[in-house]
Amino acid sequence: MRGTGATTLRLHNNLAELDRLVPWIEDQLDVEMSCDISLAVQICLEEALANVIMYGAAENDKLEISVALEHAAGMLVARVEDNGREFDPTQVPSFTVAPSLAAARVGNVGIHLMRSFADGMNYQRRDGRNQLTLRFVKPQQSPELDLQG
Repeated sequence: MRGTGATTLRLHNNLAELDRLVPWIEDQLDVEMSCDISLAVQICLEEALANVIMYGAAENDKLEISVALEHAAGMLVARVEDNGREFDPTQVPSFTVAPSLAAARVGNVGIHLMRSFADGMNYQRRDGRNQLTLRFVKPQQSPELDLQG
């Protein structure tokens, strides 16, 4: 991540804004960051932001959405904050697999993906704003083997 503190991307409730997300994530992550962590962050943030954009406000209401990434104690922390309707994704019931393809419903898997790819997910509502925190544990660097000896 360039710099030492959190960097923030500000968005509005328009799905076209999601086009800015992946380049921003790639710009913020260390070159050494694993592809697995990069993909997990991308999937989780896309799902979280799509939910906020599609369901966080009435059709003509404007939302202010911010996304921040920072490194903290062996993990990458992503924070999504918005001024939309109160919604706690941690309280959504766990995803259940449909017994058959015919019984399967389209959609409703975004929060399940977030739970699967993030190592931690916390929510709070403060001062009229939703605050979602996602944590991604960085894999430990394995010491290089000394093959010279």
